[in-house]
Amino acid sequence: MGSKENFGLVKQLAEVCGGVVGATRPATEDEWIPRSHQVGQSGKIVAPKLYIACGISGATQHVSGIMGSNYIVAINKDEDAPIFEVADVGIVGNVMDIIPIMIEEIKKIKS
Repeated sequence: MGSKENFGLVKQLAEVCGGVVGATRPATEDEWIPRSHQVGQSGKIVAPKLYIACGISGATQHVSGIMGSNYIVAINKDEDAPIFEVADVGIVGNVMDIIPIMIEEIKKIKS
């Protein structure tokens, strides 16, 4: 996500979806979110109905924590990112462009 400010978009997306934010080790180490939200081998194992991976590369350590998810949507600008190998739906693009659109569309659907 690049910065704590940008990470705020993930929080907004989770809020409109009625979800919770999970994070990778770098996000917790940079104190964008408490370590209690870290997902993966050295964090929590999660199994939500929907997991939206925003800018996640797909490192094995993180992926091991999300494999119980029913449906994985991955957003990454690198079309060769390993996360796409485990995703049910992959969106190639900049998360900073895509997440705001997702937020607005979800708001429309909910209203």
